[in-house]
Amino acid sequence: MAGKKNSIALLLSFSFVLLIGLMLILLLIQIPIWLLLIISLIIAALLTVNMIRILHQQFEQISQTAVQIANGNHSLRIPELETKEFCALGKDLNFMLEKLDKTIYHLAVHREELRLVLSSIDDILWSQSSEGKLEWANEPFQKLFGNIGKKDNVFYTDIIRDPYLLSIIKDCGSSKDKLMKEIVMDNHNYLLSASHNDQAKRCIFILQNIDEIKQAEQMKKDFIVNLAHELRTPLTAISGFAEAMEDNINETNTRYLKIIQNHTQRLIHLISDLEQLIRLERTAAIELQVINLATFFANIAFIISPMVEEKGLYLKIELDEDLPYLTCDPFKLEQVFINLVQNSLRYTITGGITIRSQKLKNEALFEVCDTGTGIDNIHLPRIFERFYVADPARNKTQSGTGLGLAIVKHIVQLHQGSITVQSELGKGSVFSVFLPLLQAPETH
Repeated sequence: MAGKKNSIALLLSFSFVLLIGLMLILLLIQIPIWLLLIISLIIAALLTVNMIRILHQQFEQISQTAVQIANGNHSLRIPELETKEFCALGKDLNFMLEKLDKTIYHLAVHREELRLVLSSIDDILWSQSSEGKLEWANEPFQKLFGNIGKKDNVFYTDIIRDPYLLSIIKDCGSSKDKLMKEIVMDNHNYLLSASHNDQAKRCIFILQNIDEIKQAEQMKKDFIVNLAHELRTPLTAISGFAEAMEDNINETNTRYLKIIQNHTQRLIHLISDLEQLIRLERTAAIELQVINLATFFANIAFIISPMVEEKGLYLKIELDEDLPYLTCDPFKLEQVFINLVQNSLRYTITGGITIRSQKLKNEALFEVCDTGTGIDNIHLPRIFERFYVADPARNKTQSGTGLGLAIVKHIVQLHQGSITVQSELGKGSVFSVFLPLLQAPETH
């Protein structure tokens, strides 16, 4: 076999030497030049045909093996070829095939691991192409919507029948943003999540049943409401009796009664805020009206001015003339600004509070600015959380419940708006409320 593995270059050299030798012999025996040329051409043609035949055979071997490998027979290898060049090519290809086999094996292992993980998930999962064709669905999906088996060209519209879910999936397909939305389907609560894979041109959906979560949330809300109701009556009684006792006790006991009254009032305010927050969460609807902002803020100033004057502070209201009206729920929005001003009053010793309005492109901006103590940057991301207090030690001397800003954020979100805060220690804070310029509801 080793003798057969001559290089193409060696074969050509040998053929050339042989041809020259034959030409010299023919010249020595005095054969005509034209006949010599013909014989030389014939010999060269025979040598070329033989060389092409050898090359073709080896190309054919590589081609047939490659076709079988492409059809899934990965165990095949390129046979040992005769020429040195093709032999080296075969070895390189076989080396690549070995690496490919290892890669395929590892992918198969990972795929099986992924299949086991996905099969153990109770959530509903499926993948579909950008055209809407179902590419994969787990068992919970098929239990809920129907078995797709091994059918080809099955589209989500052929399986999913819920109109609301279909509309959401359609909207998700036309958008590249990640989706997370709560939906109700067949009297069950679900959380639908969707993410795009632009490279693979597909969208992966996860539908999670959140009935237990919703039930737990409702139980928590009911508990808070019941607790608030049960606490309000004894606290009101305690506060009333403490006030009645003030005139009949000495100075020391009067001080103690004052402490009792202060803490009782704080608990009553806390209960009121809790009840309000729960009501807002239960009732997501808002009653939109067109309001005159000058009249609206004049009423707010009338309500909060006594509190501002009691602390010796100022209250300024600066309204944008380009924004005379706003479509909103006036009663809920009034609570937003009262809560924001009360929050600023707690932490403002000198100076005062300014309320400004500004008309932007598609929304209205309202700013509540104070000259208070400010808020450390580490607290700003959590300032709107329930019961979160930026400075617990400082808050002990204040009347806040830790729910005022949470209520504010919830009301703003009901209006499809947003709220942010900027603050600097020792210089004050600015709460910015962004509200969309909604159209007034039609009246009949």
